[in-house]
Amino acid sequence: MRRMTGTGLLGTVLAVLILAQSASEAVACPNCKEAVSASTSEVASMSHGYNWSVLFMLAVPFSLFGTGAVMIRRAAQRGMLPEL
Repeated sequence: MRRMTGTGLLGTVLAVLILAQSASEAVACPNCKEAVSASTSEVASMSHGYNWSVLFMLAVPFSLFGTGAVMIRRAAQRGMLPEL
């Protein structure tokens, strides 16, 4: 296992500090701003909707990639893939 050099460590610390500083200045999208200004019951339903939409957007690429990988693996095990 390689040890981190001084420049690698400095770069990592600098990147973390820049990301931490920029996170406090991030501006939300217009819909998120409206959700914050809405009433309490509307905020709860809007936040649940945003959470589910993000989860679906993250799940779709992984499920498509996983399905493709399983199909390729099955075809390779059955000998149905052409020789390259």
